[in-house]
Amino acid sequence: MTRERILMAAKDYLEKENIESLTLRKIASLSAVSPPTVYAHFATMDELVAAFFLWLKPRLGLDRPLPPLAELPSMPERLFPLYDQYGALLRNLMNQPSWDRQRYADRDNRLGGWIAGIGGEFPDLTPTQLRRGALAIASYWSPTYWRWLMDTCRFTPEEAQAVASWGIGALIGALKTDPSGLDRLPVPPVASDASGTHQGKP
Repeated sequence: MTRERILMAAKDYLEKENIESLTLRKIASLSAVSPPTVYAHFATMDELVAAFFLWLKPRLGLDRPLPPLAELPSMPERLFPLYDQYGALLRNLMNQPSWDRQRYADRDNRLGGWIAGIGGEFPDLTPTQLRRGALAIASYWSPTYWRWLMDTCRFTPEEAQAVASWGIGALIGALKTDPSGLDRLPVPPVASDASGTHQGKP
């Protein structure tokens, strides 16, 4: 109960304030417990942030097993309402160094299983096609893409879900019909000298 109280106090604070400004003493005051009690649960801020990440993940639906391939276009409908519910918190946490460290630490756990899972549906893909295709699909139900649709594109929640769902379906269709473009690498830019002359290879 005390641990939950501390994490709920962290949630309320982080909906409005920068995560980098939070300290263990401040969270003790906010949760109305003594600093030693907070330290007994979280020895450092890194431990608190890691625990908060694990606390938030199931509330965003990000710990759920993925549905079969045919049901993947439903992921935005399943997850975006949860992102909306925690919208203020997500917006405040995104692109914060201590939060990004948790996302990166969890990346292999989240994405490795997803790549392996979709690989069974596409046994003929090359490893490069599989990795790039699977991660491109997964990006369409991520909180980052949700925020871009809502804040940059200014879609309604229903539009955001529809657009993301359509994108997932289109990518799955492309993987089935012609994934060859995923093997391509971008051509490096041609350097030029001070006179503006291009310096290509002989």
